[in-house]
Amino acid sequence: MHHDKGLPMRIDLTGTNIEINGELRALVAKRFAKIKRRVPEDVHCEVILAEEHNPKIAEGQKAEANLHIKGGTINAKAHERDMAAAVGRIADEVVRQLNRRGDRARARSRAGADTIRHGHPGSAV
Repeated sequence: MHHDKGLPMRIDLTGTNIEINGELRALVAKRFAKIKRRVPEDVHCEVILAEEHNPKIAEGQKAEANLHIKGGTINAKAHERDMAAAVGRIADEVVRQLNRRGDRARARSRAGADTIRHGHPGSAV
């Protein structure tokens, strides 16, 4: 679902206990490129990257994404040993949730079409 009008999907990148440098910005842009192609351009996405300084926490790199779309918000969180893996996991989770949302919408559309087509609104086929 790609639209030619409007602003590109906005990604707000923030960091907690971590400096957001060009390398991290490029990593997020690369991993979220497939999401940008699937949503309308006026969508807003917040990506929060954090580093836990507790040595007892092995998976101290944390990433979170909140994608604000029509009909709700998609949220994904991941804890990993390195930031690239954490960003990859949240991007994959957002895609998975977008797919599930689309599948549900198509199923509802098909179910409604069946009942109307047979002239029995509200009855199951």
